[in-house]
Amino acid sequence: MNVSDSVATTVNTISESLGETVSNVIAPLDPTPSVISVPADIKTRDHSYFAYLPKQITDDMENASPASLRRAASAVRQLDGLYEENNKVLLLIAANIMQMVWTSERVDWESTSVSSETSYMGAIKSAKDGLYDTSTGNIDFLSIILPSLVVTRVNDVSPFFDRAKTDLSACLTIRPDSVLANYLMGTLYKKAGRIEEAVPYFYAAFSGAEDSFQTGYAYAECLFDAGKNVEANNAVQKLLSRYPQNVQALTLASRIAYATGNLGSAEEYVSKVLQQNSGDLSALIFRAKILVEKKDYIHAASLLDMYSRQDNSSKEYLLLRAQVQMDWNRNIPNAVSTIEKALSLYPDDMDVLLFAARLAKKANTAVAGRSVEDYAMKILQGDPENEDAKFYAVEGAVQAENWLLAYKMSSTLIEKNRYSKEICFNHVRICLALKKFDEAWNYISALYKNDPADEDVLENYVHVMVASGRSVQALSFINQLISSAPPKLKSSLYYERSFLQSGEENALSDLRYSLMSNPRNSSSLFRLYQIYFNKKDYRKAQYYLKQVSALKPNDEQIRSLTDELNSLLR
Repeated sequence: MNVSDSVATTVNTISESLGETVSNVIAPLDPTPSVISVPADIKTRDHSYFAYLPKQITDDMENASPASLRRAASAVRQLDGLYEENNKVLLLIAANIMQMVWTSERVDWESTSVSSETSYMGAIKSAKDGLYDTSTGNIDFLSIILPSLVVTRVNDVSPFFDRAKTDLSACLTIRPDSVLANYLMGTLYKKAGRIEEAVPYFYAAFSGAEDSFQTGYAYAECLFDAGKNVEANNAVQKLLSRYPQNVQALTLASRIAYATGNLGSAEEYVSKVLQQNSGDLSALIFRAKILVEKKDYIHAASLLDMYSRQDNSSKEYLLLRAQVQMDWNRNIPNAVSTIEKALSLYPDDMDVLLFAARLAKKANTAVAGRSVEDYAMKILQGDPENEDAKFYAVEGAVQAENWLLAYKMSSTLIEKNRYSKEICFNHVRICLALKKFDEAWNYISALYKNDPADEDVLENYVHVMVASGRSVQALSFINQLISSAPPKLKSSLYYERSFLQSGEENALSDLRYSLMSNPRNSSSLFRLYQIYFNKKDYRKAQYYLKQVSALKPNDEQIRSLTDELNSLLR
């Protein structure tokens, strides 16, 4: 029997047992029900345990939002003395739904124990134990829905997914506006990893109970998990308008803001969380992550020191600490030591492997005995479509000067990322090494046309002009830019122009101007070393090579050249 047939069978069974049609069961929720006694004709029915109830109470119990549960409980307490045991069961059901599902709400009515066993309370007990009770008999709406309360207690819903989906679908056929049924169905889909399918159910639950924190939070979080960041932000802002100091809402708002690049708002929200609980380690490390992203390394380092007093081995801490050491302290050995600790604790974690690849590339050295290419290949074994790993695989081939392999891998990568700066710059470099000048020119020209004001693009655009023999065009372009260029770009332009000068003195003059604009330009320093080395002026060559070595302390090629030069000066 398929799901739709099962739903129809269940609904017909309920209709027959209650002696009324499904259309009579589905009725609009009265927002202000009056309290009435049980009509005499209903008292005579014995088709269902709760058949005696006034319709307004049944409606509220089937809707089962926090507000409707309170209305139902209030109305039940005012019924006359008949069915006292049944009324106690109903109050217990309402209390358990509130406690298991609407955990941020309080039960503000008295519920006492009952003397007799019922399938309703049995289903609730099983749900609390993480079991899906299939013995309730599907007599009425409550007997169908109560087993699905288990979705609030377990993370793995696969053992009972199909049954719960069938039963919740039956409930939604009876009452499409049931806040509880929609919320449980959304939770079922979400825990099954079917996020997109969960969204409309959470939306329906939120629409039926906008004053409930949990329906609003579940809807906003599900939108965020589905990658709908704009809609998620709108939803969480509505939530914050009602609950401005709620830690869960502030934390979610911070995550959404971070994901959309709004780092200022992300830090503001997480700071409010820490104001309420300065010992919240997850908020502390997240704020450190935001500060690192903002390049506010001083404050980030302070937060990391605070965090390390409680936990110095979490993955997030080690990655952020290594990043601060690499990008701010510029202490590559310490960064390598930190990431090697992370690798020992999390040897197969993708984030750790990617950072190790990035560090190996930046330092041009092995990390834990592996090269950038080693890390890239390990990642690709588990995730063949990982774009970052493909990039680092190309980097590894470039570092090894395996230009043909680098070209093959880079050609595949750049097809999907022709406007990615790093990928394009890498591919252009490979093309120049293989003397594929026209291909290099075509790619860098397209990038320049797309973003002509970007300094990195301009640097590479001029470099390809010079390297590919477009000397007249390059000289004219450089002379147009050089006087008004910012320091870093100006330094690069002087460096490139040194290759176009007719005499050595003019070339040396341009290289000195380059270093005046940016004393840390390693390309200009290395070219000066080459010029003086070729002139056999080893003392001056050593002076410039030492500066290159200081900028690239882990570069094996520079170390080798330094050793060679030192032997000549002995």
